Amino acid sequence: MRGKTPLLFLALALVFAAAAAWGAHRWLAAQALASTPVQTPTVPVVVAATDLPAGEPLDAGDLAVQRWPLGSQPVGHLSQPEALKGRVLRGPLVKGEVVLAAKLAPEGLAGGLSAVVPAGYRAMTVRVDEVIGVGGFVQPGDRVDVLVTVEKGPFRENPASRQVLHNVPVLTVGEKIQEEGEGAKPKRRKVTVVTLQVLPADGERLALAASEGKVILTLRNQADQERQDTKGVVLSALVPPPVAPAPVAPAAAAPASAEPSIEIIKGVNRSQQTLGQGRKPTETALARVETGQAAEPEKGSPCAVKWAQPR
Repeated sequence: MRGKTPLLFLALALVFAAAAAWGAHRWLAAQALASTPVQTPTVPVVVAATDLPAGEPLDAGDLAVQRWPLGSQPVGHLSQPEALKGRVLRGPLVKGEVVLAAKLAPEGLAGGLSAVVPAGYRAMTVRVDEVIGVGGFVQPGDRVDVLVTVEKGPFRENPASRQVLHNVPVLTVGEKIQEEGEGAKPKRRKVTVVTLQVLPADGERLALAASEGKVILTLRNQADQERQDTKGVVLSALVPPPVAPAPVAPAAAAPASAEPSIEIIKGVNRSQQTLGQGRKPTETALARVETGQAAEPEKGSPCAVKWAQPR
């Protein structure tokens, strides 16, 4: 019996060791299974591989495919980039943006701006002032209001400015070389041009504004669709002219004297007397003043007498 006791303990130890090993194996397997992510079903979604402008015909190198979880893909997404070869974009796309069916022109249209313009609208390019007209901040897809400042004709002395178009979509923004001046060597400089999407009637207004005045753009908030009509402004209302000084009334003329008079100077005192009042001058004095000679002062008082012609 004593010889069998060690064998019994050895067997029990082997059983407990095997049970511990089996339990450890099951625990490690459960942990590994818990840490493994669940594989969610995905679908292919076509995106832009680089920034693409409006009116650009698509090529295989312009597109890429991303895997999106099933159920999270946007409505109207496309899955096969090969089927999009030659299709034209209605609007610009940025790198990584999903290519939707609504952003593509109908099949069969050639590339270019004409494929971007909706039916019933026109694309019209105008020159704008780069500094005044929201210089550098207007981009394709923005919406602007169009103002014109006129300094010709009846507005030459009193320039006027008014808003002529409202909430106009911008199709393209770029630069072109324009020649100015006459002669063998005209000056060449870059000017900013903006292509706007307008109705035919608005195109007529824009053509007249660009021909007769200076066109300026004002950038609108993307969510602001409200139309605000204005009455315009003229320079005289914006900066009132200075108030002219009140005219100075002319000095009243001295009443004319019906009778001839003489001016009497005694020292520093001066007086005037008509011939019909007071003391009459002597014949000698009258003779002198009639001939334009100064009269001699009377005896006893230093004075001079001048003849004053009737006024």
